[in-house]
Amino acid sequence: MNLRRAIFKPMLKLAMERTGHGAALGFEVTKVRRGEVEMTFPYKPEVVGNPITGVIHGGVIVSLLDTCCGTAAMTMLDRPAVTPTMDLRLDYMHPAEPYEPVYVSAKVYRNTSNVLFCRGSAWQDDPDNPIAHCVATFMKVDSPDISVASALRRRLRRLVRGVGTKSKEVSR
Repeated sequence: MNLRRAIFKPMLKLAMERTGHGAALGFEVTKVRRGEVEMTFPYKPEVVGNPITGVIHGGVIVSLLDTCCGTAAMTMLDRPAVTPTMDLRLDYMHPAEPYEPVYVSAKVYRNTSNVLFCRGSAWQDDPDNPIAHCVATFMKVDSPDISVASALRRRLRRLVRGVGTKSKEVSR
Protein backbone atom coordinates (compact mmCIF):
# COMPACT_ATOMS: atom_id res chain seq x y z
CA MET A 1 0.00 0.00 0.00
CA ASN A 2 1.24 3.47 -0.86
CA LEU A 3 2.17 5.32 2.37
CA ARG A 4 1.05 8.69 0.98
CA ARG A 5 -2.40 7.25 0.16
CA ALA A 6 -2.57 5.55 3.58
CA ILE A 7 -2.02 8.93 5.28
CA PHE A 8 -4.27 10.79 2.82
CA LYS A 9 -7.43 8.78 3.55
CA PRO A 10 -7.73 9.57 7.27
CA MET A 11 -6.68 13.19 6.66
CA LEU A 12 -9.36 13.55 3.99
CA LYS A 13 -11.96 12.03 6.32
CA LEU A 14 -10.96 14.40 9.12
CA ALA A 15 -10.94 17.44 6.83
CA MET A 16 -14.36 16.63 5.34
CA GLU A 17 -16.02 15.98 8.71
CA ARG A 18 -14.45 18.66 10.90
CA THR A 19 -14.14 21.74 8.71
CA GLY A 20 -16.41 23.94 6.66
CA HIS A 21 -19.46 22.34 5.18
CA GLY A 22 -18.88 18.95 6.75
CA ALA A 23 -18.69 20.41 10.23
CA ALA A 24 -21.79 22.54 9.63
CA LEU A 25 -23.85 19.62 8.35
CA GLY A 26 -22.39 17.05 10.73
CA PHE A 27 -22.02 14.18 8.28
CA GLU A 28 -19.68 11.23 8.78
CA VAL A 29 -17.45 9.81 6.08
CA THR A 30 -17.89 6.03 6.39
CA LYS A 31 -15.89 4.77 3.42
CA VAL A 32 -12.93 6.14 1.46
CA ARG A 33 -11.42 4.17 -1.40
CA ARG A 34 -9.78 5.29 -4.59
CA GLY A 35 -12.67 6.72 -6.61
CA GLU A 36 -15.35 5.84 -4.03
CA VAL A 37 -16.72 7.59 -0.96
CA GLU A 38 -19.71 6.95 1.30
CA MET A 39 -21.18 9.29 3.92
CA THR A 40 -23.92 9.22 6.52
CA PHE A 41 -25.95 12.28 7.45
CA PRO A 42 -27.87 12.01 10.72
CA TYR A 43 -31.25 13.72 10.82
CA LYS A 44 -30.90 17.25 12.20
CA PRO A 45 -33.90 19.46 13.01
CA GLU A 46 -31.78 22.52 12.11
CA VAL A 47 -31.96 21.65 8.40
CA VAL A 48 -35.69 20.94 8.12
CA GLY A 49 -37.14 22.51 5.00
CA ASN A 50 -40.79 21.95 5.92
CA PRO A 51 -41.55 22.39 9.62
CA ILE A 52 -44.99 20.80 9.26
CA THR A 53 -43.69 17.50 7.86
CA GLY A 54 -40.16 17.55 9.34
CA VAL A 55 -38.60 16.77 5.93
CA ILE A 56 -35.03 18.02 5.53
CA HIS A 57 -34.41 20.76 2.98
CA GLY A 58 -33.59 19.60 -0.55
CA GLY A 59 -30.53 21.83 -0.54
CA VAL A 60 -28.99 19.56 2.08
CA ILE A 61 -29.37 16.60 -0.28
CA VAL A 62 -27.68 18.58 -3.08
CA SER A 63 -24.89 19.57 -0.75
CA LEU A 64 -24.34 16.02 0.46
CA LEU A 65 -24.18 14.65 -3.07
CA ASP A 66 -21.85 17.41 -4.27
CA THR A 67 -19.56 16.93 -1.27
CA CYS A 68 -19.52 13.14 -1.59
CA CYS A 69 -18.81 13.24 -5.33
CA GLY A 70 -16.15 15.93 -4.92
CA THR A 71 -14.46 13.90 -2.20
CA ALA A 72 -14.51 10.80 -4.42
CA ALA A 73 -12.90 12.92 -7.16
CA MET A 74 -10.17 14.03 -4.74
CA THR A 75 -9.26 10.40 -4.04
CA MET A 76 -8.26 9.97 -7.68
CA LEU A 77 -5.52 12.60 -7.53
CA ASP A 78 -1.89 11.68 -7.06
CA ARG A 79 -1.40 14.41 -4.47
CA PRO A 80 -3.78 16.43 -2.28
CA ALA A 81 -5.51 19.18 -4.27
CA VAL A 82 -8.95 20.68 -4.70
CA THR A 83 -11.49 19.50 -7.26
CA PRO A 84 -14.02 22.28 -7.87
CA THR A 85 -17.45 21.30 -9.18
CA MET A 86 -17.85 22.12 -12.86
CA ASP A 87 -21.35 20.73 -13.30
CA LEU A 88 -23.89 18.89 -11.16
CA ARG A 89 -27.16 17.47 -12.43
CA LEU A 90 -29.50 16.11 -9.78
CA ASP A 91 -32.79 14.22 -10.00
CA TYR A 92 -35.01 14.11 -6.93
CA MET A 93 -37.03 10.90 -6.68
CA HIS A 94 -38.95 11.55 -3.45
CA PRO A 95 -38.59 13.48 -0.18
CA ALA A 96 -36.47 12.07 2.61
CA GLU A 97 -38.36 10.50 5.51
CA PRO A 98 -38.23 12.74 8.58
CA TYR A 99 -36.16 11.71 11.62
CA GLU A 100 -34.14 9.14 9.61
CA PRO A 101 -30.48 9.32 8.53
CA VAL A 102 -29.53 9.83 4.89
CA TYR A 103 -26.81 7.70 3.28
CA VAL A 104 -24.82 9.02 0.34
CA SER A 105 -22.39 7.28 -1.99
CA ALA A 106 -20.33 8.49 -4.92
CA LYS A 107 -18.12 6.83 -7.49
CA VAL A 108 -15.79 8.20 -10.14
CA TYR A 109 -16.66 6.50 -13.43
CA ARG A 110 -14.27 8.35 -15.73
CA ASN A 111 -10.95 10.05 -15.10
CA THR A 112 -9.48 12.22 -17.87
CA SER A 113 -6.44 14.49 -17.88
CA ASN A 114 -8.49 17.52 -16.74
CA VAL A 115 -11.93 16.32 -15.63
CA LEU A 116 -13.31 13.70 -13.25
CA PHE A 117 -16.82 12.29 -13.88
CA CYS A 118 -18.86 11.02 -10.92
CA ARG A 119 -22.20 9.45 -10.08
CA GLY A 120 -23.82 9.80 -6.70
CA SER A 121 -26.88 8.54 -4.87
CA ALA A 122 -28.69 9.47 -1.64
CA TRP A 123 -31.08 7.06 0.08
CA GLN A 124 -32.45 6.02 3.44
CA ASP A 125 -33.69 2.44 3.83
CA ASP A 126 -32.95 1.03 0.41
CA PRO A 127 -30.17 2.05 -2.01
CA ASP A 128 -32.43 0.84 -4.85
CA ASN A 129 -35.01 3.47 -3.83
CA PRO A 130 -32.94 6.68 -3.86
CA ILE A 131 -34.09 10.04 -2.58
CA ALA A 132 -31.98 11.55 -5.34
CA HIS A 133 -29.15 10.70 -7.69
CA CYS A 134 -26.70 12.85 -9.58
CA VAL A 135 -24.00 13.01 -12.19
CA ALA A 136 -21.26 15.55 -11.70
CA THR A 137 -17.99 16.72 -13.21
CA PHE A 138 -15.01 18.07 -11.30
CA MET A 139 -11.98 19.97 -12.54
CA LYS A 140 -8.48 18.80 -11.76
CA VAL A 141 -6.67 21.86 -10.46
CA ASP A 142 -2.91 21.77 -10.28
CA SER A 143 -2.07 25.21 -8.95
CA PRO A 144 0.07 26.00 -5.91
CA ASP A 145 -2.24 28.94 -5.11
CA ILE A 146 -5.24 26.67 -4.49
CA SER A 147 -3.59 23.49 -3.29
CA VAL A 148 -4.69 21.79 -0.08
CA ALA A 149 -1.42 22.80 1.58
CA SER A 150 -1.93 26.43 0.56
CA ALA A 151 -5.51 26.40 1.89
CA LEU A 152 -4.31 24.96 5.20
CA ARG A 153 -1.61 27.65 5.48
CA ARG A 154 -4.18 30.41 4.82
CA ARG A 155 -6.55 28.92 7.40
CA LEU A 156 -3.76 28.71 9.97
CA ARG A 157 -2.81 32.35 9.33
CA ARG A 158 -6.44 33.41 9.82
CA LEU A 159 -6.64 31.46 13.06
CA VAL A 160 -3.41 33.02 14.34
CA ARG A 161 -4.60 36.52 13.37
CA GLY A 162 -7.97 35.82 15.01
CA VAL A 163 -6.31 34.77 18.26
CA GLY A 164 -4.23 37.98 18.33
CA THR A 165 -7.26 40.15 17.59
CA LYS A 166 -9.38 38.58 20.31
CA SER A 167 -6.65 38.91 22.92
CA LYS A 168 -6.30 42.64 22.11
CA GLU A 169 -10.06 43.11 22.50
CA VAL A 170 -10.03 41.31 25.84
CA SER A 171 -7.20 43.46 27.17
CA ARG A 172 -9.02 46.74 26.38
